Amino acid sequence: MKLKKSHLGTGALALGAVLAFAVPAGAAVNLQSESSGGSAVKIVKTAKLKANGAATIVTVNVTCPAGAHYQLQVDVTQTVSPTSTTHGSGYLNNQACTGATEKVKVPVTSQGAPFKSGVAYAVGHLDVYGQNAYVTLNTGREIVNVAS
Repeated sequence: MKLKKSHLGTGALALGAVLAFAVPAGAAVNLQSESSGGSAVKIVKTAKLKANGAATIVTVNVTCPAGAHYQLQVDVTQTVSPTSTTHGSGYLNNQACTGATEKVKVPVTSQGAPFKSGVAYAVGHLDVYGQNAYVTLNTGREIVNVAS
């Protein structure tokens, strides 16, 4: 089969388009994973209700480089009736990083109606700061509040 110059040009153009999209995407993924500096945050699926729903204790797996420090905020929102929701926030400040994954418990107090047993949504915001770096990570997931 004989290839014409127009076929070669079309093939080169198609290859260029594929590379134009693939290379920046790969670079962005690589940059993003390097920028976390070994830090990670993940909310555990089950939380424990306290004080008749005045609070829920959310467990969060936190990983960050030894010698750095972090602060963690957890927000929880839950539908408590067909027409209303309740929410709350909890914070941990100036916590030391060990370099290993640690399970930390964050008490989240209700700002409205009490939390109840059942499904809620939790959002975590982790700020890690060290000598020469600052990283912010966010996560969110459906959790299940259970009586303690």
